[in-house]
Amino acid sequence: MSLLSLLGCSPKYETVHLQSLYIGGTHGYHAHSNIDYQAERLDNGRTRVTVMVGNDRDRVFETEGSLMDSLEALVRQYRMYRYKGHYEPRMEIMDGDSWSLDLRFTDGSSTSCGGYMAYPPGKGAEAIGKTEGLLSRWLYQEPAEEVGLISFSYQLFCDEGDEAYSMQLKDAVCTVSSRPMGVPTAFTSEAADAYLATRLANMIRWCHLASYTGENPAEEDASRPRWILKAEYANGFKIETMDYLDRETGDSWRHDVPSISEMELRHETEYIFSEELQRIEGQTK
Repeated sequence: MSLLSLLGCSPKYETVHLQSLYIGGTHGYHAHSNIDYQAERLDNGRTRVTVMVGNDRDRVFETEGSLMDSLEALVRQYRMYRYKGHYEPRMEIMDGDSWSLDLRFTDGSSTSCGGYMAYPPGKGAEAIGKTEGLLSRWLYQEPAEEVGLISFSYQLFCDEGDEAYSMQLKDAVCTVSSRPMGVPTAFTSEAADAYLATRLANMIRWCHLASYTGENPAEEDASRPRWILKAEYANGFKIETMDYLDRETGDSWRHDVPSISEMELRHETEYIFSEELQRIEGQTK
């Protein structure tokens, strides 16, 4: 028996390389909370990373081969090729998190496993967490070939008043306008950073607003708009979506989508614009 076998490590995994790794999970009960990653070793020595979030279209990146080497090192360090089956807690837990892992090697061998609110014994949770962490840097990135956002506007209507935010990117000039609730006049500047468009595009993707464009309610079912969001991309693709107040209950008419709540959408928009305005004001002092 070899020393590697005595240590509980299969000798072949010291010579056989990791060909691809898939790791994914579902967080809570939301239908759009699935986040999945796949990394593949390419013939040219580089690594292809595919990011899959809910119903969004897959986003594909190509990066250095060292990423695959780092993933392979994690697989060996935690002996993840020994993980088998499905791990579950002894007691039933509702609306918890699940995960799945699939490893494929250059000799054609493979192994798959998964779990719900439970991980392999020892440092299984740490292994899964580190693997997801290594790939999560691509979650908010855009592929180089993806056409960017060129305009954005968001209006919120409340009993206390309304607020409005907008961004326009043209000829490398980024114009921003912000009017929070209770402020009579909007602040407008042409000194915004173009990266603001990327941050807003990421928010639209994360909120799944590109697919949040279903039919509007019948007039007898909804009283007035609650919020309106419009966005346009350089390739001509447009998003125009809104939510209404239910005439009978006064609640949001579309209560099941998007994946993050209306309040989070509002706060995220306010936060992004607030940070940008603070940066602009800091430059003018």
